[in-house]
Amino acid sequence: MSLRARINTLMLSAPLWASAAVVVTGGGSLSYTDTVPGAGEVRIEFAPCMANELFTFSRVSLNGKLVNATSSDNIGPFGLAGGGWSGGNHLNGDMRSARTESVAVYAQPGNRPLSLTKADTLTCTSLDIYVNNRLLMPADTAAFADECMRYTVAGNSVEVNALHVFLNAAPVTVNRYYGMQSMFIGETEVLTPGGLYSEWTPISQVDRFNRASSPRFCTFVEHSPDAYQACWLDPAAGTLGDRSMVSPDDWVFIGNSYSKAYHKTVGDRAVRRGQTTRWHGVYSWFAQPLTDDSDTFAYRAYIGATPTVISLPKAD
Repeated sequence: MSLRARINTLMLSAPLWASAAVVVTGGGSLSYTDTVPGAGEVRIEFAPCMANELFTFSRVSLNGKLVNATSSDNIGPFGLAGGGWSGGNHLNGDMRSARTESVAVYAQPGNRPLSLTKADTLTCTSLDIYVNNRLLMPADTAAFADECMRYTVAGNSVEVNALHVFLNAAPVTVNRYYGMQSMFIGETEVLTPGGLYSEWTPISQVDRFNRASSPRFCTFVEHSPDAYQACWLDPAAGTLGDRSMVSPDDWVFIGNSYSKAYHKTVGDRAVRRGQTTRWHGVYSWFAQPLTDDSDTFAYRAYIGATPTVISLPKAD
């Protein structure tokens, strides 16, 4: 049975976990706070952040402890041929490499539009946040791509649907694109079900592995004294989830690098004007997994604002 099929069969009925999250807006930012079984109190904040002041999730707290903060990239940049960067936390010299052009926020149910500038407090079950970013070429700040992000915030998760439409006038080689990264705080060990680190491995011993060694790898999990964070990249969605833009001998996971962990989804591929790429992933935070035995790691998450159990075989 495929991983997607396993996840679908494990969907839980929404009323089991339904709750009323509290959303606070004002000053161009928002916070979403919910209490989730197996996690506790989850607080997710969105604001302009990183060096480029892009609108994305900027801080995540679990039971009052800060567990993720965008001192660098949660949503990563493109590394382009010639050594420049486009997007995320990266500047080129003193010039920004991206900017947020529009943000729209809707509370569910009811698709109620929210104002980020108006101080307000409301309850909802989930948020849909649409962000359009313009990514720039490193050399001359001409347009490189439109980055269209849809964040669905529900329970203990931030779900990301990412679309890039390339605008570069001439073909350009993307040396690397990480996309789904992690700024988890204070991790002590890492697990990559279906990957090289199929058992919990101390962070000091974590490095990287390639696509050929772990063809079914799609999730890395970090553990600290305060929390777990799982980064699930949907292998059945978009043009990047199956790693088809990464060569078999190229890295698909990088850990313990500048206090970050990475999904790599593009390596040494030329992109052309009008071409598009997509990826879909879910960041989740929890106090304890549902299952962590010799064969399986399972945890609660939200996909499509629906409470879900993601169950992953540890061995490839």
